[in-house]
Amino acid sequence: MTGIPEPTLRAWERRYGIPAPERTASGYRLYSLEEVEQVRAMRTACDGGMSAAEAARWVREQAAQGGASDGKAVVPGSDPFESAQATLLDAIERFDEEALEACLRQMMFMGHSTTVFDQIVSPTLREVGIRWHEGEMSIAQEHFATQRLGKFTRDLMQLASSSNAASKVVLGAFADDEHEVGLLGLGLRLSTWGFRPIFLGAKTPPGAIRNAVESVAPGLVALSVTLTPERARARELIDDYANACGDVPWLVGGAGVRPIAKLIEEHGGLVDPGEPVALRAIIREAIDASRKPNPKKGKK
Repeated sequence: MTGIPEPTLRAWERRYGIPAPERTASGYRLYSLEEVEQVRAMRTACDGGMSAAEAARWVREQAAQGGASDGKAVVPGSDPFESAQATLLDAIERFDEEALEACLRQMMFMGHSTTVFDQIVSPTLREVGIRWHEGEMSIAQEHFATQRLGKFTRDLMQLASSSNAASKVVLGAFADDEHEVGLLGLGLRLSTWGFRPIFLGAKTPPGAIRNAVESVAPGLVALSVTLTPERARARELIDDYANACGDVPWLVGGAGVRPIAKLIEEHGGLVDPGEPVALRAIIREAIDASRKPNPKKGKK
């Protein structure tokens, strides 16, 4: 009925009180429809990245709120990530700050920070962009969404980072790029890998990168490009960013990186492969290589 193996179901019942079936005189368990839905909700939340303890707490919170009977909060039994997206989009369309904040608070308990970003924040903002492009949302709604979800992602990034992190990472979007959500997502992932982010934001010129590199001596510079610049402009920017970074490893990611990937690599930059494990490996390799003494330096 629920698709949960019996040993797991018994463990959840024993540890978290979900489900809490009635017992017959002969010891058989009787499950109500509500309990079946709660178990399904826990399974969906766990499949999405939540721990069993987090999922149980989330299910109990939803039950205490009446199961989201107004239809606008995350509904037990449905995909929690898709439901959160729907809740955010509804709040954005209505400029409902209170509903938006309530959903954002709930999202803090829906799994690892990168999971929350990848499964809720990023697709929600992508959908907002599509609706704005098609005339279904106003520029005011788009700004409302970007501002609130951007702040939420910055909060996640700060929570994930450590002041004792071994390496700093300077984060900036290409000089002509007004979008910073992809950059925030990259910064969030790097924070969970032990970097301390220094966020410069959208439209970061090469000169600002140079100043940051000279001031904080980061272990990595991470850049984001959402809209691919035309070829001549791309070559100019990439050349300037390469010079600004000097010996510090630098990485470019974002939706617009693929058409200029070869150009970036020709200038010594790294390109986000789009897969976290591979990305982490190439970053670590580049940083380790940059720390090795160069026998050619210092020779006359």
